[in-house]
Amino acid sequence: MYVRSLVSQAALAHGETQAGEDHMSFDMNVDFRSAAVRVQVKCGASKPLNKDQTYSVYTEQKWRDDWATAKIPVYLVYVHLAKRAPRNWIEHPAKSTTMHAHAYWLRVNSVSAATVRIPIANRLSLATFADWEHDLDLCFS
Repeated sequence: MYVRSLVSQAALAHGETQAGEDHMSFDMNVDFRSAAVRVQVKCGASKPLNKDQTYSVYTEQKWRDDWATAKIPVYLVYVHLAKRAPRNWIEHPAKSTTMHAHAYWLRVNSVSAATVRIPIANRLSLATFADWEHDLDLCFS
């Protein structure tokens, strides 16, 4: 939901892979004017921040194999849930809704390690989508 909210805020279309149908190791497409990028989303509340200011995220060999064959960018997004209990992830005060989460991303087309380190400098934000679109356009030039 967090990633979908940011994609919607950026006024981009997206499509989600249904549960049990992510055979190509991605959860959603984010659609730009020229084409789409693929996104694998992982969430967690218990991962500690590493000393080098990264989050470690485990990847399966099948995912890495699938990502490596993609001709378009594939991104792994780690959503860090700031509160452990699901009932506390989202608050609904009178005049707003607050999601207690933040997300980080890494392009994973060529990762080979089972555990990737996603730097907190790669915070998922509206500006991220311009970077992703640029990466995508480079695939076609």
